[in-house]
Amino acid sequence: MVLFGKRGSKMDRNQQNKLQQVKSPCRNVCTLDHHGRCTGCYRNIEEIANWSVYPDEQKRYILSILPLRMQLPEIFG
Repeated sequence: MVLFGKRGSKMDRNQQNKLQQVKSPCRNVCTLDHHGRCTGCYRNIEEIANWSVYPDEQKRYILSILPLRMQLPEIFG
């Protein structure tokens, strides 16, 4: 698959990889609640600290459970 940039030019492999990387859910709040989770993105300190080294599959898993942490904090603490 060939991806194209903003002006229609072909993007190199490095540019394509950046587009496909899983982005951090950080909201620049960075305050931990009594469960040890960030009140902005709902990740715990381990997830925040290791985000840059986690494989994309693990990042996607974390992103998939964040809504549950927001809605049911006592269960998914």
